[in-house]
Amino acid sequence: MESEANLSQELAANEVEAQTEATAPIGETTEATPQTAETVEEAPAAEAPAEEATTQEAPATEEAAVEEAPATEEAPAIEASAEGETLVATPDVAPAQSKMDLARIAKEELIERAKQLSESSEWRKTSDAQRALMEEWRAAGYAGKEQNDKLWDEFRAARDVFFTRRDEHYAELRAHQAEVIKDKKRIIEEAKELTADIHNWVKTSDALNELMNRWKSAGNAGRENEQQLWEEFNGIRRDFRTRRKADLAERRSKERENADAKRKLVEEAKAIAESEEYIRENSDRMRALNEEYKAIGYAGRPANDTLWQELRAAQNAYWEGNSARRNQQRRERSERLQEAVERKNGQIEHLKDQNETLTTRLESTLNPEKVAQIKRWIEENEERVGDLKDDIDQIKKKI
Repeated sequence: MESEANLSQELAANEVEAQTEATAPIGETTEATPQTAETVEEAPAAEAPAEEATTQEAPATEEAAVEEAPATEEAPAIEASAEGETLVATPDVAPAQSKMDLARIAKEELIERAKQLSESSEWRKTSDAQRALMEEWRAAGYAGKEQNDKLWDEFRAARDVFFTRRDEHYAELRAHQAEVIKDKKRIIEEAKELTADIHNWVKTSDALNELMNRWKSAGNAGRENEQQLWEEFNGIRRDFRTRRKADLAERRSKERENADAKRKLVEEAKAIAESEEYIRENSDRMRALNEEYKAIGYAGRPANDTLWQELRAAQNAYWEGNSARRNQQRRERSERLQEAVERKNGQIEHLKDQNETLTTRLESTLNPEKVAQIKRWIEENEERVGDLKDDIDQIKKKI
């Protein structure tokens, strides 16, 4: 029968609509599932609700009216007056005719209510209301062949406005969800590629956070798809965090080992500096300590900075002491050289005095052999003076 076909389609639409309730993906227990800007109902995962009774027609035979008519007149029938008032039927009014009038009045009211609902965008709530109207329509009874068909066409047209809009809404929503699915699958692939080979945990974490922002702004992919996609994407994020924690623990352990190794070098540098033995072996070792320290690697904060400062302080103390010692040595050497210059200048003056004395003797000596000997002495002294002057020049270059 016609009414049974209507009921079947209504139930089918109700089942489809129940599948369209949008829910956000359930994430980890310690992390909320990202919320999307999608506040409308999701499109059904299956096909959209079929168009409501677009081809149905009201019962066309009077047999339906006869079946609905009461067997006996247990109560007076009610009909509408010309002015629209509800009247109690008199014995002169046929019960069947009164029942059809009542059905017509009820169905006209249902048509108005259907029109009022036709522009609603509360899809689920209004669908339930439309189904309730259909139940009331079936219960309203038969309004006569001519009136019944006319009223049914009006009622169906008013309902079709809403269900057509609803179907268009769900079609658009399904198209939007299809794009969301594509976007989120791309995000998942990017996340996989990003975390496949990690060289910088901080940069990778920042990039994953940006992907999370894109995920939130992408929208909702529908209850079934959204849950599956979210579990895959969030699984990549959880795996990243697990690997990062393991890497951090490993690096912390290595940093502690490096700190211990560097601390030993710092203690050795301090011992060399405190010895104040500024010898070549100590200087070479201090330079080697600096290179060994750098080769060990990062020791973590604050140990890395603190140990480096301690090493530099020990090295500076040693090199400053070594520099002070060398300056003292240079001063002492300069003083010794200056004393040597003064001694040689004294020797030169002494030789000059000797030559003056020898020259005086030469003028008063008549013995040729003695004259030759004195001249030889004078020449030897002059040669000695020249050598002393050369020595002084060389010493002054060293001062």
